[in-house]
Amino acid sequence: MTNSIRSAVLASLASVSLLGLTQAAIAADAPAKATAPAAAKGAPSPEYKRGKLLFIQCRACHELAADAPDKVGPNLYGVIGRKVAAREEFGYSPALRAATFSWDRATLERWIEKPSAVVPGNAMAFAGIAEAKDRAALLAYLEAETTAK
Repeated sequence: MTNSIRSAVLASLASVSLLGLTQAAIAADAPAKATAPAAAKGAPSPEYKRGKLLFIQCRACHELAADAPDKVGPNLYGVIGRKVAAREEFGYSPALRAATFSWDRATLERWIEKPSAVVPGNAMAFAGIAEAKDRAALLAYLEAETTAK
């Protein structure tokens, strides 16, 4: 096989693989778009989409649905406005149980930035999100997904 034929075959295979991956990614994303809260004209906002993507790192420890169980971290449904360490069935750290605030947007924003700065000694194994726009996006997603509809 000559080099030019070999190159053409490899390029064709790469194109077919890329097309397959793209179609798989679109198919995997389609159900999520259908269930995402709508922006003014029916499509999820870019901030919501970014927040959903950022929440992937939270999903290992937290759930958002009202009827979902706690995991390593507490279920976050209804977190905005809730008193800290209020889920009776979850085993919070002594530091969080001793805290006396409620989760408002400002406190959640600081928590997402650096949990240890809000409640020193908490057991959450998360360093935080440094970028303000990413924290805002994650909060927008949390608010949309954890507020009663």
